[in-house]
Amino acid sequence: MATLAPGMGLTNRVVIDQHFRQRDRIGRLLTALSYNPFAVGLGLDEDTAAFIDADDVVHVLGAGAITVVDAGSIEHSSVASAEMGDVLCMTGVRIHLLPSGGRFDLQSRKAFPPPSQES
Repeated sequence: MATLAPGMGLTNRVVIDQHFRQRDRIGRLLTALSYNPFAVGLGLDEDTAAFIDADDVVHVLGAGAITVVDAGSIEHSSVASAEMGDVLCMTGVRIHLLPSGGRFDLQSRKAFPPPSQES
């Protein structure tokens, strides 16, 4: 199970994890979001940053990518009945992988590829 701690108080809309793909932390972020499905999970790769602008749009910059985990439309979670060590069941979770130049709108919960990859 993940242990959560208060952040710096800049936003309550996101749960952030670092060294994300390098340390295979998808399970940890999903567990955190199972307790807080209103939030969006941002998994930051090494050498990668997420900037949230005044319009609540996340902009990706850096050598890696950001994994956006959106549990806002979750259909089922077993977190209420899970005991320590149990494997969680979650359905209806959306995942986006955004490289540098990608964006995610926290209001609409919509992802956008980098401009060079948009069709």
